[in-house]
Amino acid sequence: MNIDLLSFELAREAFDDRRFTEGVRLLEPLVEKNPDDRSLRELLARTYFGAAMLSKAEEQARDLVRRTPSDAFAHLLLSRTLERQSRHDEARGHRVMAHVLGAEV
Repeated sequence: MNIDLLSFELAREAFDDRRFTEGVRLLEPLVEKNPDDRSLRELLARTYFGAAMLSKAEEQARDLVRRTPSDAFAHLLLSRTLERQSRHDEARGHRVMAHVLGAEV
């Protein structure tokens, strides 16, 4: 097993166990090394959200939406991140898009 795969698995375990700060520590270098890996970016965005690092979660979610505008989950994640920052008007469009694209909202 290579070190990146091991780090990813450890980060996933940290996320599942709600150890978000540890997950961020493991994921940030992986995303830096593999910037086009969608699964890494998505897990990092979710981990930032869990750690209440909302501006970073928003940045990652926006990047996911920009890269794949048809990704329902990315729109939902961005919507939830904006809502958690009390930016409901801005979140509304992404929540609608998530619903249209088939996300359970």
